[in-house]
Amino acid sequence: MSGKRVLVGFSGGVDSCAAVYLLKQKGYEVTAIHLILHEPEQHGASTDRLKTITRHLHVPLVMVNRQDLFQKTIIEAFVKSYLSGETPNPCTSCNEEIKLQTLRELMPVHKASWIATGHYAKKVLNKESQQWTICRGADRAKDQSYFLSLVTQKNLRPLLLPLGDKTKRNVKALAHSLLPAVPKDTESHEICFLKGSSYIDFLVSYLEDPARKGTFVNADGEVLGTHNGTFRFTIGQRRGIGIPDRTPYYVTALHPETNQVQIGKISELYQSTFTVRECRWHIPPGEDVISVNCQIRYRHPTAAASVRILTSDRAEVTFLKPQRAITPGQIAAFYRNDCLVGAGIIEKVGL
Repeated sequence: MSGKRVLVGFSGGVDSCAAVYLLKQKGYEVTAIHLILHEPEQHGASTDRLKTITRHLHVPLVMVNRQDLFQKTIIEAFVKSYLSGETPNPCTSCNEEIKLQTLRELMPVHKASWIATGHYAKKVLNKESQQWTICRGADRAKDQSYFLSLVTQKNLRPLLLPLGDKTKRNVKALAHSLLPAVPKDTESHEICFLKGSSYIDFLVSYLEDPARKGTFVNADGEVLGTHNGTFRFTIGQRRGIGIPDRTPYYVTALHPETNQVQIGKISELYQSTFTVRECRWHIPPGEDVISVNCQIRYRHPTAAASVRILTSDRAEVTFLKPQRAITPGQIAAFYRNDCLVGAGIIEKVGL
């Protein structure tokens, strides 16, 4: 393998274009890898655009079809998670299980020593554990370390993150100055396979029988109204309840086994303790209880918490101050000094 040969996950957007250019500037021999994950009917036009862009960048383009794996690993898991009363984060799973995994598996095929993506995050070696971890990028408004929180060491070791010390503004300016073929706005701010529709519309179209009528209940189990399916709601939601009162109701819990949506007032959204499953530790805890700053959603500011280790892949988290709308299925990412200690999937909220 060439020590300067790298495979870059390539979408054709400003971030992946800038990543390719910056790596080439550092002397790397770059191959752009575009993963076909969904929307095959639009693939022809997309291929022409990608070929034009990679010609401008003077790098080879390799198309890799992962539609079957994406369907099974991401989309089916997404549907199952919603039907079980969770609110999943498919982008985080896709980064580890599809994108980075595929790039790493292709390394020997292309005689590469490295893989790279256009995420705004940094990779840092922890001196004590001699393990790699992810730290926040220089552009705090764009930081994507949260979406890399479940990456395993085997995929993290060969990973390069050339945008970690860049700002989004500078990256956009660089990409457009180099490549007039790059569209002005190529970023996706939604889950890619929803194709611009809501997750509810997607689930309704996906399910053979989306009619799943149930009841709204309060914390005491009193029936307050009816709904058309627990999958249409998520913790903290206010819209769609349709039950008038002096102060609004919010979704506080989901019970798909009884098809009940529990609702309450805003004070009932605040909780302190929850458990997480499928933990990944970038820095081994070392103790039964550790102190961290915990982030429970992408845009959620971190808050001080203690993490009690239950097993190698499960833990109990307690915030020092209650937090709003802790949601099963979302990722809880544990930081210390802006670097990830570990992360897990929120499982059960409350004692």
